[in-house]
Amino acid sequence: MNDINNYNTFTKIEPIQKGWSSDKKYYVETNSGERLLLRVSDFSEYEEKKHEFDLMTQIAAAGINMSQPIDFGVCSCGKKVYQILSWVEGEEAKEVLPSLSEKVQYDFGREAGRMMLKMQTVESYPPSSDWANIYSERLSKYIEAYKTCGVTLIGEDLLFSFLEQHSSCLDNRPMCLLHADFQSDNMVITPENKLYAIDFQGSGIVDPYYALTGVMVTAEVSPHFSIGQLHSYFGGQVPEDFWELNAFYMVAESINAFAVAVALGQKEVDYSNEMIKVMLEWVDNFNNLIPSWYKNQDTSTRL
Repeated sequence: MNDINNYNTFTKIEPIQKGWSSDKKYYVETNSGERLLLRVSDFSEYEEKKHEFDLMTQIAAAGINMSQPIDFGVCSCGKKVYQILSWVEGEEAKEVLPSLSEKVQYDFGREAGRMMLKMQTVESYPPSSDWANIYSERLSKYIEAYKTCGVTLIGEDLLFSFLEQHSSCLDNRPMCLLHADFQSDNMVITPENKLYAIDFQGSGIVDPYYALTGVMVTAEVSPHFSIGQLHSYFGGQVPEDFWELNAFYMVAESINAFAVAVALGQKEVDYSNEMIKVMLEWVDNFNNLIPSWYKNQDTSTRL
């Protein structure tokens, strides 16, 4: 890696083991005291990683609190691709939120909603059939991967029946440039109590409701944050069509996550099945698409 720009200024390089990404990640300090995040990938991913870096550059220009893109290039004598980003000091929101008051969790959620609204001003497209075509193709790949994984997930018949009955909800959707995994695992709360977004890998032009499925993941650790995010994003009143699409995306992505989990081992399969059970409990086996964590929370946190 010594052919990375300014590598001679690096005084500390520590590997980071967290996350499922195939990237090699490192915490870096320079001789001027700057702290950085270094991500290294195989050169075969050059186009994908360049696209990611360009998207982060676009989003950062909107003034989002986020890990800032600094440099991109080729290293290891042409065998690797690197990204250098600013380091965000703090703790994962997932770890911090449960220890905070319900009101503070809600307020952080409202900030997340404002961040999403700001992101989607960077690049947006009006409702059309484009997203339905894109996501239908993606869903077909999810289903094929599941069918060939050799293991049956909990509630299979119920999940596939829901997808079949509600596929029309994909019709005529807008698209925006957004963080496509915007949930508490990918947010940091700094020592100054500021919310920052990190790990923009996989982001792109998507249905905003798809990007909002992160609220369901975050709700497991902080329903108050998720409620705040939805209230802020929608200006107070969550539209009915959101809940149908939210359930559709959660089912589709759960099927995909299960197929991936099978390749990773029984522990991940068990976790994936448990998350599906939790989701089905939230929506009463699709008898009520507004999840219980949203309906049952004390309204005093929603001020």
